[in-house]
Amino acid sequence: MIVSIENNIVINNITLKTQHFQIQEVKILPGEEDPAYPIMRKAISLAPYYLELTKHYEADLYLKMTLYLKKIADFFKNENDSTIVIKEGSTITEESINKIIFNKPDQIQHKVISTISSNPRYNEDNFDALRHMQWNFYMTNNKSIVSPLSPRAFSHYTFTYEGYYKDNNHIINKIKVTPKRNNKTCYSGHIYIVDQSWSIHSVNLNFDTGIGKINIYQNYNSTNGITSLPFNYGLKWNIAFLGNKIDIHYTGNLSYTNILVNENIETPLLLKKQLPIDYSDNETNTKNVNQTLNRNQRKIEKIVAKEKLSKMDMLRLTRIHKKEISKKSNKHESLEIKDNYLVEYSKDTLNKNSIYFEELRPIPLTSEELYSYEIRDSLKSIVQKADSARTSSESILLKLLLSEHKYYSTDSSSYFKYHGIYVKSHFNAVDGFSYQQKVSFHHELDSNRNIDIFGMLDYKFSRNKIMWSTCSNFKFAPLRRGILSISTGQNSFDFNNKYGIDPTLNSYSALYFKEHYMKLYQRDFLSFKGAIDPINGLQIILESSYNEFQELFNTTDYSFFKKKKTYEENIPQNEQLRESHLNDQTDASLLLKISYTPRQRYRIKDGRKELVDSKYPTFNINYMRGFPDIFNSDSDYELIYGDISQKKEWGISNAFNWQVGAGYFSRNDQMHFSRFQHFNTSEIPVNFKSWENAFLVLDDYRYSTNEWYAKAHVSYTTPYLFLKFLPWMSNRLWTENLYTSYLTQPNYKNYIEVGYSMNKILSIGSAGVFAGFEDGSYARWGFRVGINID
Repeated sequence: MIVSIENNIVINNITLKTQHFQIQEVKILPGEEDPAYPIMRKAISLAPYYLELTKHYEADLYLKMTLYLKKIADFFKNENDSTIVIKEGSTITEESINKIIFNKPDQIQHKVISTISSNPRYNEDNFDALRHMQWNFYMTNNKSIVSPLSPRAFSHYTFTYEGYYKDNNHIINKIKVTPKRNNKTCYSGHIYIVDQSWSIHSVNLNFDTGIGKINIYQNYNSTNGITSLPFNYGLKWNIAFLGNKIDIHYTGNLSYTNILVNENIETPLLLKKQLPIDYSDNETNTKNVNQTLNRNQRKIEKIVAKEKLSKMDMLRLTRIHKKEISKKSNKHESLEIKDNYLVEYSKDTLNKNSIYFEELRPIPLTSEELYSYEIRDSLKSIVQKADSARTSSESILLKLLLSEHKYYSTDSSSYFKYHGIYVKSHFNAVDGFSYQQKVSFHHELDSNRNIDIFGMLDYKFSRNKIMWSTCSNFKFAPLRRGILSISTGQNSFDFNNKYGIDPTLNSYSALYFKEHYMKLYQRDFLSFKGAIDPINGLQIILESSYNEFQELFNTTDYSFFKKKKTYEENIPQNEQLRESHLNDQTDASLLLKISYTPRQRYRIKDGRKELVDSKYPTFNINYMRGFPDIFNSDSDYELIYGDISQKKEWGISNAFNWQVGAGYFSRNDQMHFSRFQHFNTSEIPVNFKSWENAFLVLDDYRYSTNEWYAKAHVSYTTPYLFLKFLPWMSNRLWTENLYTSYLTQPNYKNYIEVGYSMNKILSIGSAGVFAGFEDGSYARWGFRVGINID
């Protein structure tokens, strides 16, 4: 139909004819397995094949994201500010035209051709490209949510066959996906499987994030008759938190221009029987390579070729696939983790007008999206004037005082940073309130080497004393993480400085409850430190220092409440502690640390190596020596200690962590209490630290030793153990954790601690109960609350 429009308005109502569609009837007799299960077993078994099948593709990609701001809580509103663009009821739309190039295994080059937005403040300063959604349901190794095509799917889902329909002469099976437990680690909805090829036709699945539900839909296509790739996808997220309601709609449409099939992957016999394919098609640049199958591949072929796959077959198939993947990974996997998503911007990316997008847009805009573009131009001039006025009226002095500020050199190779006049103040019974000021200087010698200098002044009100420190770091040999540092200064330190209580928590505890956990001493120091990785995975750290230790005493009894109560003396409770361990003394010491992790993975960022993880444990061996008579040093001690540790993660929030360690003082003639071996304890009921490798109900200083010790920690994390099976808790993202720790030293033999906790409460919270046993007898218990702010 052709409609000619001149100067008159033409209204042409189009009514589509009703098309009746009926899904075929399915009969399931009592005692028989639902027809969905054999279909899903085939689909799951072939998922690795379809994932590995595509070696390369190029595609034109259209992306659109729309934000609907439905409701804003009163707390976030500022009705008097006329410069706010995104207000309640407004819509913001962003579109882009892109080019995508994929290369196996996961390298994506994303070139942004053009982009447009209805946000009036959208410009080069805040422009960030929409990313291509790499949410491919053949990828079943997602650690946060179980895929319906995962080998573990039958443990998490119930599948129900709901009929079939025809699409382009293919029979499409409709299968309902239902979680066995109401939780946030599973999808619900439908998956559509192509009959006889057992590839994905489409998905329409939902899951709950805790602040709103997400709906994901995808449509797959076999452009060349072989591969199975998504050609359009979408995400709808209905967010509701703190009285705000926001809807986010994200859409992508791909048009493939070149697809290359992985020539080194053997077509399963099951597919050869059902869908014989001619791999000599020049258009797809593919060929069938008949290669000799190894033992595991022959087992896979034998299992997949069965007409009906049992649960035992699926378990065997999963184990064999893991062996094959592990074997390939060990043989070909590089230890360097490279950025697999690279974004490139064309010239004049932001300069295309709306007419350009109207010609290329494959998906029509909604009325709300169209309106958002209409009001953009009228708001843009208002916003520019308001921003200019706001900048000129701002107080530069106020900005300097209240926030961090950097002053760059002419060539931008250096900058001086003032950290702002507002710094968090702490309180303790020794220093009273304290107030810090910080400055820093950064200079780049070249792209990979730099010098950083930090300075700090800390005024202790109750002691009427100014403390200070400086530290200079020189980063060299970036691919070997080389660093040299010199630090000097004087300040108050916790005797258990590595594992001690957080100063903020100690401040609240003292001011509100008159409980003071931290024990302090003064340290005047000069330290030299060097670190380098001679080979990948091996790090050597050497540190020498000269210290003057001074004993400190409580100087205040101030608190908000309990005015008559006095703080405990600033003396740690420890049976091995002697007066000589707290007296003023000097210390000249050397510390050597050697750490090795086999096959340590890493990434190169800005020319410098950053460690990631490894499949193997980390081995640490350390040596510490205090030398007498060097610059009148009083110290005389020697300690050798070490540990082995590893954390293994798998599946959805499953982890197993362990550590064993020991240490021995061959000399302890004279040493400060800060040089004792201290442990990761948590006497205070609330803490900010990880609960792995820790003793949660031990006093902070009582178990520290200067003789010998042995310790061990084991922890296990799982999404379902005990309480998470309860209906009202099963849909939480919380994890359940078990802990066991062991410590023995001369004064406390065979201490065992066990515990249970629920973690990830509101994402960062933990709550647990722990019990300790000394030499087989019950000793103590405690309830702990944790806040993970790392």
